[in-house]
Amino acid sequence: MKTVIGKGTTIEGTVHIDSSIRIDGNVYGEVKSSGDVTVGSEGYVEHDIFARNIHIAGKVKGNVDGEEKVHLLDSGYLEGSATMDKLVIDENAHFHGQSFMKKNEKHSPQVIDGDMFTVHEGEKEQAQ
Repeated sequence: MKTVIGKGTTIEGTVHIDSSIRIDGNVYGEVKSSGDVTVGSEGYVEHDIFARNIHIAGKVKGNVDGEEKVHLLDSGYLEGSATMDKLVIDENAHFHGQSFMKKNEKHSPQVIDGDMFTVHEGEKEQAQ
């Protein structure tokens, strides 16, 4: 972790960073990272977060968009939508919003020999 916004620090405005960041203070503005964003248990973000992976142990009021994964830890609180490939919500986490799975090419229907097949509970049915 190269960058840390420490406890007691408040930032107002957009944060753009080319590496991973840990937030233990308060951010009132959008957070954009090409790496991972971790909101520590004392951290607070009031706006949207865009990153490769997002780990929330603190509080986020805004939408989160993870290229790969969004992880809401036990002490985490998210009020807003989550968009990602993988969503992990620990048992005691709080999530108030909607989740949206990004299109995963591996799970899209495939054309095989010119015919479309859909798999249901282990059976193969030819689509018409």
